Amino acid sequence: MTMKLARSDSPEVARSIGSTGTLACWGWSLPTFVCIASLPGLVIALITGLIVSVRAAIWFGVPAVLALNGYLLWRGRSPNRNWVIAVCADRVFVRLFTQRGRGVADMQEPDVLMFAAPEIASIRGRIVEVFLYGPKPTIVEWLVIEPAQAVAQDISRHIRPLLKPDDPGKQVYVTHEEGCLTMNWQPCRPALRAFLQQVVRECPSVVIAPEERSELDLNGIWNGVRFAWKKPDAQQRRMLVQAKRLGFGCKCAELLSLHRGMSLQESNAYLAEIEQEEARTERVSVQPGCPTCRF
Repeated sequence: MTMKLARSDSPEVARSIGSTGTLACWGWSLPTFVCIASLPGLVIALITGLIVSVRAAIWFGVPAVLALNGYLLWRGRSPNRNWVIAVCADRVFVRLFTQRGRGVADMQEPDVLMFAAPEIASIRGRIVEVFLYGPKPTIVEWLVIEPAQAVAQDISRHIRPLLKPDDPGKQVYVTHEEGCLTMNWQPCRPALRAFLQQVVRECPSVVIAPEERSELDLNGIWNGVRFAWKKPDAQQRRMLVQAKRLGFGCKCAELLSLHRGMSLQESNAYLAEIEQEEARTERVSVQPGCPTCRF
């Protein structure tokens, strides 16, 4: 088998996902599901109690809570519906995205990248400690897949048209940057290290590279400049862009508004501007050669 694209509902993919226990799923934790499912039922019970009676509220509210909990748990906890990466004895399946609403033109669009084990140079975890404000960091985890050199160019050519992070009809799970596939592990389960241990047991031929650890400290951007209209310098702008790409754009906009004298609208516009500037700089600086992964 060589690297290829397929649909997640194809027989080949479905058989493999159903037969392996080494897979990661995307979704909320069990307590979150319970809270989401219980809220509508409690509202129904409250309205029924106010309009009819407490007994009627119990008769209608309890079944509604149980039914909603069961439905959401079925949809949210089913591995066959929510998996994002799966590993078999000799193959690795990476789910690129899911369709939020399927149109006629998208019915045949592939959403899974299938690797043979030798086509993966390494898999590793990337952990970033982000100090947004104060001494306590927020931990961000990523799974990084580095394809073998032989298939790196084919991956870029085939999947870039499919990965549209701004497409409202898609939930995109991976990004492709300079030859590597990266997946944000925050909404995934099991824990990243536990999943990598499962990969070692299921497919020993896949190389698990040493874990990457780094930190991003933004405290220097805010300290000593409260309500001063002074734009961040070049290094601070790069740090803000990195934080935004890690998912902290809203928090950075709030802190800019608080400590740099900008309105919230100006902060968001400024972050978008410096991200575009950084993207242009990166495109100019990329040179042909062996692909590497960027932080």
